[in-house]
Amino acid sequence: MNLDLSNLKEPGSSKRIQERIKIPAFELHSQEIETPYLFDLDLNIINTNGSFVLTGQITGVLSLICSRCLEKFEHEIQVEIEEELLKEELENLERVDLIGILQENILLNLPIKILCSKDCKGLCTICGQNLNEKECGCEREAIDPRLAILKDFYKKS
Repeated sequence: MNLDLSNLKEPGSSKRIQERIKIPAFELHSQEIETPYLFDLDLNIINTNGSFVLTGQITGVLSLICSRCLEKFEHEIQVEIEEELLKEELENLERVDLIGILQENILLNLPIKILCSKDCKGLCTICGQNLNEKECGCEREAIDPRLAILKDFYKKS
C-alpha cells in the first residue's frame, strides 16, 4: 500500500486513514510470519515543518510457529504506531511505502521468544514428542558427568 502525502502541503495539515488492509507475509530469523486475515489500520498523518508524523494503531492476527513445540498458532496483535518520516529522506511524496513501515512496527512488537502459550512444555529432547499433547515416558534427566559427583552433595550431611 502506497501512501500519497502530496496533498498535505501546508505545515499543520493532516489526514486520517481508517482501512482494512492486507499485509504480505514477511520473515523474522528465517521464519515466515504469515498474515492470514486483513488488518485494521487507524492512522493519523500530520505535516510538520520538516517531516510527516504518523500516529495510530494496527490490529490483526499473525500466524506464527512456537519456539518450543514448533506448532503453528494464531497470535493477535495490537501495535501502536509512532513514526516520523523526514521530508528530505522521502524521494516521492506520492508513493510512500506504508507496508514496510507497518511490518517494521509489527516486528518490533513481537516477543523475543515466540510461544503458543506461557506454559508450553515443548518437545521431548529424546524422542521429539510434543509434551503438550501427551507425556512420552523418556528419562530426560541427563546429568553432565563432570558434575555428577555434586548430585549427592547435600545428602551427606
